[in-house]
Amino acid sequence: MEDEWTPQMMATLGIDEPSLPVIWDADFLYGPRDATGADTYVLCEINASSCFAIPEEAPAAIARTVRQCLLLNQKAGAGG
Repeated sequence: MEDEWTPQMMATLGIDEPSLPVIWDADFLYGPRDATGADTYVLCEINASSCFAIPEEAPAAIARTVRQCLLLNQKAGAGG
């Protein structure tokens, strides 16, 4: 999802990475099998308001994102 689907979604919707919620999830359902019989998936829901489970790597990712936002805001406030 992170390597293929999310970048495609961002490109399609014109969303840059800093605009994504820090914690969010996406739910998929099985779609029809493709011509070779492999499973396909259909997006069911994107949820940013009630994500409950937080993986181990999330706190560090949240801290990095907050730090990046603060540094960007600090540079913007300083003219640059």
